[in-house]
Amino acid sequence: MKDDLLECKEVLFGYNGHTVLNGASLTVSPEDFVGVIGPNGAGKSTLIKIMSGLIRPLQGRVTFGGRDLASLSRRDVAKKMAVVAQEETSEFGFTVREEVMLGRAPHHGGLYFENRSDRTIVEAAMEKTRVAHLSNRRIEALSGGERQRVRIARGIAQQPKVLLLDEPTNHLDLYSQISLMELLREINKEGLSILLVSHDINFVAESCDQLNILHNGNFRFSGTPRQVITPENLAASFRIRALVDTNPVTGAPRMTPVGIL
Repeated sequence: MKDDLLECKEVLFGYNGHTVLNGASLTVSPEDFVGVIGPNGAGKSTLIKIMSGLIRPLQGRVTFGGRDLASLSRRDVAKKMAVVAQEETSEFGFTVREEVMLGRAPHHGGLYFENRSDRTIVEAAMEKTRVAHLSNRRIEALSGGERQRVRIARGIAQQPKVLLLDEPTNHLDLYSQISLMELLREINKEGLSILLVSHDINFVAESCDQLNILHNGNFRFSGTPRQVITPENLAASFRIRALVDTNPVTGAPRMTPVGIL
């Protein structure tokens, strides 16, 4: 049985008196590809912030390898986890190489100067995500799909144990979504654990091995995509009527909305 890697236990969190997470528990073990879906306002982005240590829960705890995340420095957390946040912006005119090189910062103390090892790791990350040919381009000149690949390259350059992604398909066209799905599957098979939160049910069903529906502050349904994505579960969580069948090519469950409840 796998040792737990990243875990939140009975987490409670809210804003201005409004409860967002209410006793939520989730585990990401080594080599897992875990997806979280849920309606808008369900707390998906808050979950990523809590599990990455960016904010602390009001109750409950988050642990990494059995250690409380609150006991670790931000630098130590960044060595273990890389986050691709929703709606990231680059305001400093960085090139692709410079952006990816930021992933090496947690591995250096004080004044940071890149070394040969850093450059080797960054080049490998750019090759892996197929952005090496863009290395001298400015981030703001890239398409949405290219920017997302650069952010993932930066995360890979951190050499983390877990990659956390918040709504990675936002504003991406179909080609970029499929390309991203293939990339995430590839790096997961190479041993990187992934936690992905999204509103895109079919993207998550095709990508992840385990799936959870976050609703009213807690995980209402959990299991494989086949177990979780059912008309009954979607009705209860999203208030929609949906047809669920099987993708004839991939075998993953496929959801088609047909109405609201």
